[in-house]
Amino acid sequence: MEMFSSMTPGTANHNLDNIVLKALQECPHYVLSTSQKFMRYCLNFLTSTRQQIVCLLLEQSQACCQWFREWCFEGRLETCKWKYAGLVDLFLRLQQGHLSSSQQFCELYWDDLMEWILSHTQSHAAAGDKDKMSLLLTLLQADKGDIDNCRMIRDKFGKMLSQNNMLSVYQVKAYQKVMDKIICLSPDMAEQLCGGLMVDCIQSLSEVLADRDQGSDSWQDVLVAAVGYANTMVPDSSTHNEKIQLLWNGFVKVALKSSFTSSLVLNLLKCLVERLYVTGKNDLLPIPTLYQMIMSHSKFLTVILDQTDEFDTAKASLIDLLTTLAHKDGSCCHTAHVAVLLGAYGANLSQTDQKILLLINLYERNGAVLSEYRPYLWGPMAIEHHSIRKNLGASLFKQASMEKVLENLDTDKLYQSVLKFPLRRKLKPLEVGDIQFLKSTEECYDPAFLLPLFSHLLAPASLVNCRMFAETNCLGFTLAALSSHDAGTRAAAYHILTRFNQHLEGAKFVEKEQFIYLLECVRNSIDTSNAKLACIITVFMAKVAQLLLKPDDHMYQVINSFLLLKPAMDVMNVPEFYKLFNSSALEYKQERSWILSLLGDGLRETADYRIFEKRYVFKLLLCFHDSAISDNHTKMQVLNIVQAACNLKTVATDLSKNHGIVAWISGVVVASSTTPARHQQFTQILHNLWFTLLGTRERVEKETEKTSRGCLPVLFTNEMLLTMLTLLENFGEIQDTAVFATFLETLGSVLQHLDLTKEQYQGNGYTVSIVQISTRHILLLLKMWATFASDIQLLENIKTMVEPTVSRNDQQTRPYKSVLKTTTKTNAVGDAPNLNDLSQCSTVAECTKRLLAVVLHCKLSSSNKNTAQSVNNCNLSVVQWALEQLKIFLNDTLVNCEGSPLENTSKHQETLQELLAVQNKLLRWLLSALQESSANTGVANMLTVSILLNKEAGKQIVTLLLDIYSQIYHVKGKVHAGNIEWTNDIQNAVHLVNEIVLHLLSSTSSVGNDSMFQGVLQQSSHVKALHMVQGLTSADGKDNVELVSLFIRDVCLNTQQPTHFLQCVNDARMGSLDSVTNLPVKSPKKIKRKSGTAIAASEFSAKKSKKKASVVNI
Repeated sequence: MEMFSSMTPGTANHNLDNIVLKALQECPHYVLSTSQKFMRYCLNFLTSTRQQIVCLLLEQSQACCQWFREWCFEGRLETCKWKYAGLVDLFLRLQQGHLSSSQQFCELYWDDLMEWILSHTQSHAAAGDKDKMSLLLTLLQADKGDIDNCRMIRDKFGKMLSQNNMLSVYQVKAYQKVMDKIICLSPDMAEQLCGGLMVDCIQSLSEVLADRDQGSDSWQDVLVAAVGYANTMVPDSSTHNEKIQLLWNGFVKVALKSSFTSSLVLNLLKCLVERLYVTGKNDLLPIPTLYQMIMSHSKFLTVILDQTDEFDTAKASLIDLLTTLAHKDGSCCHTAHVAVLLGAYGANLSQTDQKILLLINLYERNGAVLSEYRPYLWGPMAIEHHSIRKNLGASLFKQASMEKVLENLDTDKLYQSVLKFPLRRKLKPLEVGDIQFLKSTEECYDPAFLLPLFSHLLAPASLVNCRMFAETNCLGFTLAALSSHDAGTRAAAYHILTRFNQHLEGAKFVEKEQFIYLLECVRNSIDTSNAKLACIITVFMAKVAQLLLKPDDHMYQVINSFLLLKPAMDVMNVPEFYKLFNSSALEYKQERSWILSLLGDGLRETADYRIFEKRYVFKLLLCFHDSAISDNHTKMQVLNIVQAACNLKTVATDLSKNHGIVAWISGVVVASSTTPARHQQFTQILHNLWFTLLGTRERVEKETEKTSRGCLPVLFTNEMLLTMLTLLENFGEIQDTAVFATFLETLGSVLQHLDLTKEQYQGNGYTVSIVQISTRHILLLLKMWATFASDIQLLENIKTMVEPTVSRNDQQTRPYKSVLKTTTKTNAVGDAPNLNDLSQCSTVAECTKRLLAVVLHCKLSSSNKNTAQSVNNCNLSVVQWALEQLKIFLNDTLVNCEGSPLENTSKHQETLQELLAVQNKLLRWLLSALQESSANTGVANMLTVSILLNKEAGKQIVTLLLDIYSQIYHVKGKVHAGNIEWTNDIQNAVHLVNEIVLHLLSSTSSVGNDSMFQGVLQQSSHVKALHMVQGLTSADGKDNVELVSLFIRDVCLNTQQPTHFLQCVNDARMGSLDSVTNLPVKSPKKIKRKSGTAIAASEFSAKKSKKKASVVNI
């Protein structure tokens, strides 16, 4: 950079400008090598490339900001101020809080900006308008954001609107900023102001939506803001009622005509309808007319009948709008509309289908005649059926038969709906239910629709095909409804069973008597009216209903024998468990498999578990799994039952306390053969068990203080971690990245919770012993990660490091055999997934993030004299991998954030904040490991020594730290440009990197002449600077973190002398450090606490009266 600073002012080479720009983008800390002469040259001869260079200089250096300020007020901006508007805007945002800066620029720009914004039109947009708009918003945020000034601007915009002038997109954004500022300064006027702003937004949006060629895509954020204002506006506000009446009719017509497929526009209409149509006396567009306008729109059928994801959000917003209008005025609900709604309906539990069903019920309550469409058809078949009716006429048209309705049902999907019946779904729902609360999946059928449909199909006057009703799983679905929590759903199910039983008496098919007997057994087994049966019983009945139609099945005779034993069943016990599980028949495997399948499907609630416990089901299953007579298929079924049990909190708690499920899994993992399917099952069981027991504790841990955290018992958490590590050491070939990601998620959560438990115990004055994860465990995880990431080099490095360790065959190196064994066993390249697949790439990236979180809890292995080199090489490999992945993640995140305003992108903000937190944790972990190695000089002090002596690995680690420095300053630039308060996170990151490098430097003298920093510290200037840095860090803590980082980067850049550090210290001694580092400066007296520092400081301060050129040559 020094060469570029000297060369560029004398040349006009654009290629050289691009080289400088690329160097600054890749290594932002090179900004420290920039001279004032170079920056002035870029400003005086500004091009697009040099403007980008100046932006980087301003973002990364406070000294450059000071130089820019001085340059601006030398009279340079008088004749070409708009050329530098973007740079001035960036400077003001970086200098947020310095009123003197904003006041001076306000005097220069404000009047011209106001003249520009008030005269701006969408048709005469210029290239520099974006910079002008950004500068105007910045000045409003800073110096010109007082209440009087904002009201003056508001009045001017109001005058423009009163003259029916359309506001441009920039004018509306400025108007919004002003109104938001007024609302912030006058909260008591928020409701009134929001109403007024809503009126103005409607007026402007009416014009821009009418002309799709006016850049309406840039109005998306205006639409989002308008929805927010509409939600805040007072319903039927008399102040704005008259204006809205004048604008509303035209706005609705324009919005529906031009943006019918926009979910934002539809949501805005919905919010306004809720707040405008509160009384019957107004001049607004009548609701029936508005409703008819929507229904007759040319794109209505395209949106509402969409079966793909193209108009998914628009379809949901359209249904919400129709529901709101129907609630306001029921007269708009015409019977003819029902056919369209049935065609859009899918009879599923998805959010959109639930909304459509609510709308159909609303039609029925408002007098629509639905009997014309019964029995109901839905989806594409309904569209086809009602189109035929329209062509033939009412006289020739026939209603759909029962067979046609049942053909519209997917038999397999209905069977899955039996197994995953929504237990909390109400027969007459008043709102859309969350799928997790309903305890089902979105693909299942909705009982609120099917049960009334079945009731109509089984009406006394109907011709019923009873066998088809049972064959299509409709009978099983009705039986499953007997387990519902809703009394109305259960009553409807009993009603349907009664009607079905009546039709059975007159039916003619072979299995008729058996079905009559099955229903008789159900009736005799119920003691109370509308009783709720356990899921295990209803699933058993549904399976029996299917078996009765399969006389060739072996289980047909077995189940028939059971039913004929007694006229009633014991609904408080597992049917035929002992007989089928301990079967002595030749087909014992089939019978045992059938009952185990029933147990896995029927265990859905705590009531089912209580029934299991009466028959000692879990004790028998766990013992049978470990026995010699258990085959692989049976073992997988047992694990499926355990997995289902771990999804229920009370059941998981009882299994952990009374059945020792965690210890049992650990024993099974060690004793059993390693197959991918079994390890996937164990991983999922441990994942379900842990997060079910953890419950809401993760959320509580983030929201409450450490002393109030409710942690799981430490013995259980230790046992859980030991089992996870046992599973890790016995992993075979993993073929699915999702399994590995699940394992890492569980392991990371257990380690984090264990640390929190330790903190809680120590805070209460107790000592607790916890299990530590060591280097060899991390190497095992790295091996698996390298397999999926196709990192052949990492696999070879692990093998090279572990082989010398294992060859010693002593007690300390014996555990590393598992690493070598699994490394040589797994074919990394052949079995690696296709990383060209985006889903695979995202899974590998997720694995990397979770593995980084696990590394933070690693206890680096200690070494003795015999194993020092090999074990510490393993430690170095773990450190190097973690820093490399952190660098990659930061770089990818910054690339994704390029070109998008950080302050307007919450997703990018959250990602950067998360990465900064992970980065600081990782650096703190590395610093702790290094400091611990220095404290225990007899055991683990070889980690620091290995970094310093292993020049290749040590140089890579220091280079990675330098790269992280660069990315920290990339983040710093985006954060400053976005006015986001992350200063502490960034400063902590710089401080941690400083501490790590300073620790390595201070340890150099104890290593010897072979240290990687020995050549640097042989120079007297670096030694003096190091003494000064040690004084700054010991006396001032983090206050001089920027100043210390200058010295670190001078050393890492292998400069002959710490030029920039000494120059900034000289400026600090002269009282100008605030302008250089923007950090508070301690007095020199506080730095003289250590003699070495005092001597160095006195030697250095003696030269402070010399020129900067002499300071450079000190």
